Amino acid sequence: MKKIIGSLLALPILLCIAVPVVFASEATISTMSGIVMHLQHYPSNAEKQVLATISQDDHATVGEKALASALMHMQHAIQGSDATALRTLMSDKQASHGERELADILLGISHKPSSSDMRRLKSLSGS
Repeated sequence: MKKIIGSLLALPILLCIAVPVVFASEATISTMSGIVMHLQHYPSNAEKQVLATISQDDHATVGEKALASALMHMQHAIQGSDATALRTLMSDKQASHGERELADILLGISHKPSSSDMRRLKSLSGS
């Protein structure tokens, strides 16, 4: 009985810790999706500063950091080691749906997002 009560008391504490992390992750994907929606060949200097902050954030996931880094380095398309990292992210079952979806979109972009990319980005950004 004490174990059940202890478990029930621990649940609210775990929710207080886990829920903000989930929402922070969704906000990060939403932020990056918004940047991609306005992309014209490469991110602006201000957008690169936002992406640099994400890539250095201790609370960002490995996937979010890979996405931010790839987007920050983008010049018309994702290339080289950034493309490899995003392909790895797409197949990572531990990555969130948003991370895998954004990786797929970024790998398909040439210069700017397509109209089908824009629909997908709107759903990721909450617009």
